[in-house]
Amino acid sequence: MFKKGSKLYAIRKSKCPKCHQGNLFKSSLLSGNGIYNMYIKCKECDQDFEMEPGFYWGAMYIGYALFSFYMLGTIALIFFFTDLSLNQSFGITLMGGLLMIPYVARKSRVLWIHIAIRYNKKIADKVAERKAVKINHK
Repeated sequence: MFKKGSKLYAIRKSKCPKCHQGNLFKSSLLSGNGIYNMYIKCKECDQDFEMEPGFYWGAMYIGYALFSFYMLGTIALIFFFTDLSLNQSFGITLMGGLLMIPYVARKSRVLWIHIAIRYNKKIADKVAERKAVKINHK
């Protein structure tokens, strides 16, 4: 399910939606270089990551859904399975949510581009073959 070459693997690892090998982001989230520090094109298959101006506006809807699911689910779990009040449950969930904002913002972009661009096995095979040739020539 999460094996290399699967859609879930590419989403989890923030890989290119077309070849599943190139990275979408220049650095990790914890590096401090910004949440949206994305490459313009895939380094492996040349897929454009910014197809049109405002392309990632749709990712806001995905981010809203992810964050709402997190907030409602976590509040419900804390409220029903602990002795905390609803306000306390909300406060704890909100503190966790503030820490999750960069992660959710980045993952919503990854999901959005994976919805818009399909995996192309022929291109992925060519990229893998090119990489294998580079490794063998070293």
